[in-house]
Amino acid sequence: MAQERIDDWWEYAKDLARAERELQIERWVYISIEYKDEAGRKCRLHSYDLPRELHERYRWVIRWREARLQCQYPRENINTYYSYYDKRTGLRTDFNSCLMKLAAAKAQITRAERKEAEYLAYQRLSNLFFDEQTDEQLLTFRQKLAVKKEKYMSLKIHIENQVKQHYTNTT
Repeated sequence: MAQERIDDWWEYAKDLARAERELQIERWVYISIEYKDEAGRKCRLHSYDLPRELHERYRWVIRWREARLQCQYPRENINTYYSYYDKRTGLRTDFNSCLMKLAAAKAQITRAERKEAEYLAYQRLSNLFFDEQTDEQLLTFRQKLAVKKEKYMSLKIHIENQVKQHYTNTT
C-alpha cells in the first residue's frame, strides 16, 4: 500500500467541504445544559441553537455557562448534551450519519474522477499504444467508480425520503 501524503488529506478535506456546499448541508448544533431533579425529571437550565462554526469558535462561552450554572446549583449533577443536525432538513450531521456518509461518498467520487483524468492525461502523453477501450486497469477502475456512484445515488434517494418523512412529521 502506498504511503499517503498530507496533500492527499488536504485534497480530501477540500472535496468534502465542496460536497457539503453542493449538497447544501447547514451544520448546526443544539446544546442543552440540564440536570435531573429528585423525581428523575430533566430540568433544562440553558440551551443554545447555533451554527457549528460559531460553536467551535466560541466553545469557551458554553464552558463558562456550565461553570456558572454549576456554581448556582452546587448540589446538582449538571450535564451538557450536544445534538448535531442540518438546519434545512433536520437530519443528524454527527459522525457516521447519513448526511456525512453522503458528503464523504461525493468527495470520494470527485477525487476518483480527478485521478481518472490524471491517469488518462498521463497515458495519452507517454504511451503511444494506449487505448481506453482495452486498458484493463482503467476498465476495472471505471467499474468500481460506477458502483460508488450507484451507492451514492441510493443513499441520496434514502436521504430524500427521510427529509420528506421529516417534513410530514413536523407539519
